[in-house]
Amino acid sequence: MRALSSFLTLALLPLALTACGPSKANTENAAGQSAILSQSDVTASKADWGTFFPYFTEDTHVLKPVLVGVAKIDAGQEIHPPHRHADEEYLMVTKGRGIWYLNGKETLAKEGDILFARAWEYHGVKAAADSPLEFVVFKYSGKSVNVPTDPDPTLPEELQP
Repeated sequence: MRALSSFLTLALLPLALTACGPSKANTENAAGQSAILSQSDVTASKADWGTFFPYFTEDTHVLKPVLVGVAKIDAGQEIHPPHRHADEEYLMVTKGRGIWYLNGKETLAKEGDILFARAWEYHGVKAAADSPLEFVVFKYSGKSVNVPTDPDPTLPEELQP
């Protein structure tokens, strides 16, 4: 069931981000132009785990797809269970604390920590039971780079339902 939940969350997150629609600032940045955005410029997407603010979602001349945003996770919640994808991703905790998951290992997540996940490596973050957690995400792939092949499509034992 956890694998299905993870799959559905990953499948639906881009739709949720699209459904919230680009803000005026994001629309003006459609060609990947330089811009400064404030949180008030961005249309928030609310979910049962917290709120996501998609700052930049438009391709640049080098990157496709692009996702730069801020997630505010309620205490004890996570956006989705640990997952993986062909894109590289950075996550930086800016407030609160929780638990990082990276390739089968869990460690304390605290303000100032940055996680880097290479393509196809399992990663995630969950807010502590008594602390909300806020993080910035930078997720992308290069346009002129071939998408890396999934080296092992099987779900790790610790993530199986």
